[in-house]
Amino acid sequence: MEWNEAGTLLDALNKLKAPKPQLQIDKPLRICLQAVYRIGGIGTVPLGRISTGVLKRGDTVKFTPSNLESEVRSIERHHVDME
Repeated sequence: MEWNEAGTLLDALNKLKAPKPQLQIDKPLRICLQAVYRIGGIGTVPLGRISTGVLKRGDTVKFTPSNLESEVRSIERHHVDME
């Protein structure tokens, strides 16, 4: 239309930029677990994504609501060691 100088809705949506996800490392550790595997010879392997906080090899973590504690022995991302 002649009176519309702003363009289409699709043009406006295409100009939007997605916000960059920001890790909140100043907050307590929070991991969203997707699955837990028991692998013979290795042990129990939780699979998940870190939402907030920092996780390092050697840290002791507590899982709730079971209150089980465990030591972090390795951190991997797509079969690549992160440390």
